[in-house]
Amino acid sequence: MDYKSVDKPEYMPGFKLWENPKNGYTVAMVHYSADPDKDPERDGAEWYEAVRKGMPKAKWEKEYEIDSSTKAGSLVYGPDYCDFSPEHHLIKSFPIPEPYELLIGLDFGQRNPTSALIGAWTSDNRLYIIDEYYKPNIPSKSSREMFEKFAHYMGKTVAEMKKLTYDEKRSLAINRFTERVIDPTTIAKNRTKKVGPTQEIEYSVIEEFWDNGWDFVPGINDVQSGITRVREYFGILEGKARLYVFADKCPNLARELQTFRYKPQTEKQLKSANPTDQVVKKNDHAVDALKYLVATRPATPTIQQKAKTVIQLDIESKLRPRIMTDDDF
Repeated sequence: MDYKSVDKPEYMPGFKLWENPKNGYTVAMVHYSADPDKDPERDGAEWYEAVRKGMPKAKWEKEYEIDSSTKAGSLVYGPDYCDFSPEHHLIKSFPIPEPYELLIGLDFGQRNPTSALIGAWTSDNRLYIIDEYYKPNIPSKSSREMFEKFAHYMGKTVAEMKKLTYDEKRSLAINRFTERVIDPTTIAKNRTKKVGPTQEIEYSVIEEFWDNGWDFVPGINDVQSGITRVREYFGILEGKARLYVFADKCPNLARELQTFRYKPQTEKQLKSANPTDQVVKKNDHAVDALKYLVATRPATPTIQQKAKTVIQLDIESKLRPRIMTDDDF
């Protein structure tokens, strides 16, 4: 069956999900393009050309098995570690009532996708990730496309945004986004910029974004603390979490949250009391941008457990280990 011919809602790139009205069963249809490394519009252009070249059309249109080599290892946001569940935290977009703050977090990539997320911080201290930019690009092109894609958040049309100078764009973004955080590795002066016919100066990615209208500050890049903070925000108390994602607006973030994994452990590590905390650094660009955003928000209190009943306390008391005396015999 041709994937494109099936007129069903696409939950995220390459993945369609619907309910069979005859029997109520949920049906999932996965296309090879659900894998970013095989999607020609993301990281899979080279794979696509190599495999598609010379292949008969009828054979190509058959569904290909998605590479599952990166599926090993436990999920970072799996049920073993936090309350995250696609059913609860990945929601359909809706108009967020005022007042709220807008935030933007960015993980830079030139060959890998540059991922920018728009967050809305509401008056009841909840963070909604409401939009995303996800494309490999140099800073100048990413800057221009982000200003155009996010123009309406700054009260402008795309046509109006195109007419503004870099200084005007920068002022607009500063006034609209209370937090503007970027991957802190972008401060490294690992490139050069011409400032005259024969003169060059050391230059960084964050400076290049500045020159193109974005005033970013370095985010916090501690992996484990970032993961912990996101897990805390996914925590559910009285049916509500502090972090939600508009899945229809942020399909790449939604996908990454469900596939982000720890590195598989060796047999020796499995026998050890100290398993590795290293994560698979692949297809995690939107997740990184999310960590930078969440790190700008207040630390969430530990979710309080419900008070134990008298019976529960009595059972615990009887089961608590103690030193036996002669009276026990």
